[in-house]
Amino acid sequence: MKVIFDRDILLAALSPAASIAPSRNTVASIEGILFECPGDEAGDCRITAYDMEKGLRTSVPAKIMSEGSFVINGQKILQIVRSMPQGEITIDIDERNRAKITCGASFFEISSVGGENFPVLPLLSGDRNYTLCQYVFRSLISKSAFSIAQNAQKAIFNGVFFNIESGKMKCIGCDGNRFAFSEYELEDSSAPDAQFIVPGKILSEIMKIVHDSEDEITVSLARKHVIFKIGEFTYFSRLIDSEYMNYKRVIPEQFEKTAYVNTAAFTAAAERASIVTEDKLGGSTSKTYIKLEFDEDILKISSVSAGGSVYE
Repeated sequence: MKVIFDRDILLAALSPAASIAPSRNTVASIEGILFECPGDEAGDCRITAYDMEKGLRTSVPAKIMSEGSFVINGQKILQIVRSMPQGEITIDIDERNRAKITCGASFFEISSVGGENFPVLPLLSGDRNYTLCQYVFRSLISKSAFSIAQNAQKAIFNGVFFNIESGKMKCIGCDGNRFAFSEYELEDSSAPDAQFIVPGKILSEIMKIVHDSEDEITVSLARKHVIFKIGEFTYFSRLIDSEYMNYKRVIPEQFEKTAYVNTAAFTAAAERASIVTEDKLGGSTSKTYIKLEFDEDILKISSVSAGGSVYE
């Protein structure tokens, strides 16, 4: 395989792909990025990363001198391309699977693996599709994913629960202590109902390329996977196969007291109070709470820990 890329275009595709490919794995093909020339169309190279749970596929324009399919270590190829000057980058893989990468006066040679060793991907199409603007999707996820856990024993706490019913998309995040809920009314009121849990790890990767724009993102639901189509990028992930809790019981139907505060002022005060809430004692980290006291039209914020106190 011999192919020529524009350095900036290739780097834009490799950066998110390398985030998907695990940096350490006993199987070389899994920690690598798959290059397929040609890709879906003549004149493009298809790039794929997949760690058996989540993945990314995209295509970039290229000058294909000879066709082929090879896997190159994701972190190494990213560091090499990132370090090279602007211009054309040539990747030439010989019969010994040695990848020769050149750009101007720079030359690298690293090992590669045949593309036939790359893991088999799931079918990247779903039977239920939902389309919304990127800024809407970004808002939904940012308002719910912050409250999910990273490696909780209970799997449902590691993902965002999507509940689509009656033309509304609802996103719920919970780690057992915190709970977050956001919803959006889809433009297509006849969108099919569905319930599924998306792992937080793939959502954090998607949020890196989703912008506050009106460009569309398509969410497709398959039996065991979810697919996100964002421009030239296709993200996919295995769903968390578990039944979510009855989140409606968590949301109170009525409240004893309600107070309205200025968002910016409250956020700034809470951030100042949080400075003294964390202390390291005996090698372990302990956290205290921030106390909120409402006194007529005044909100008093305070916190006391072993390292100090704060009052506002």
